[in-house]
Amino acid sequence: MVCIKKLTLIFATSMPNINYQDSINFLCKITLRRFVNGIKVLASFYLTKWTQKPVQWGVPFSISFEPTTSCNLRCPECPSGLRAFTRPIGMLEKDFFTKTIEELHQEMMYLIFYFQGEPYLNPDFLDMVKFATQKKIYTATSTNAHYLNDENARRTIESGFDRLIISIDGTTQEVYQQYRIGGNLEKC
Repeated sequence: MVCIKKLTLIFATSMPNINYQDSINFLCKITLRRFVNGIKVLASFYLTKWTQKPVQWGVPFSISFEPTTSCNLRCPECPSGLRAFTRPIGMLEKDFFTKTIEELHQEMMYLIFYFQGEPYLNPDFLDMVKFATQKKIYTATSTNAHYLNDENARRTIESGFDRLIISIDGTTQEVYQQYRIGGNLEKC
């Protein structure tokens, strides 16, 4: 099967029912070892459920890394936007990321690069994406797109990202800024 590499843009305001190209791209990343690991994890889940005793086989097939807890916006529902974290703030260290991926990449299929910060604020973000992509891991992130200038857009495509979610919460600046406080719709 030939995998056609394509950056999939999914806008949070209009999610498609099924994106066949994205599904094919994801399936192309599944190796026999990853498939077996997924079966182990699924089997241990059901065995635990049926026996009511903890059983754990396999390793995580999907993980999430938060490139940073920082954000340029002040969204009222987000701890990052409210500057109200109960945990330390900072940037994901590239060495820690690389070490973790080296340990898990043969079994891992899916890597999420976001949680509550703006990923593009981490200067090593796209290098980490490229590293994961070289390990044939499906990668996804979500951004407010304020840092997607021509250079970052080019580097994003070159990094090999599989899925880029752009969060736009309004079609006019007036509506957009009600949630994305400090944001500029023109930058998206």
